[in-house]
Amino acid sequence: MSMELLTLNPQLCESFKQRMLTHQWVISHQDAGQTHLVGWGYEITWQKSPSSVTLRYFDKQGVATAFLETSQDAVSEIKALLNELESHD
Repeated sequence: MSMELLTLNPQLCESFKQRMLTHQWVISHQDAGQTHLVGWGYEITWQKSPSSVTLRYFDKQGVATAFLETSQDAVSEIKALLNELESHD
């Protein structure tokens, strides 16, 4: 299955996680921990059959980055959700 990478403003991660729940996405995997000795990060994967979306968040010495790995069939829904979040920011 082909995936598309989308960037996400790290400040919107909490809102994004809440929005995924309200749009019937179910968490299928979560992991968090130290990354590269000086950073912290987490990964959450949601499923909505047959689609999947993975949020990867990293904070390295106070510099946060986030991106989404989205299955092709979910790209339009996730882009719409991101536009909604960014317009309320």
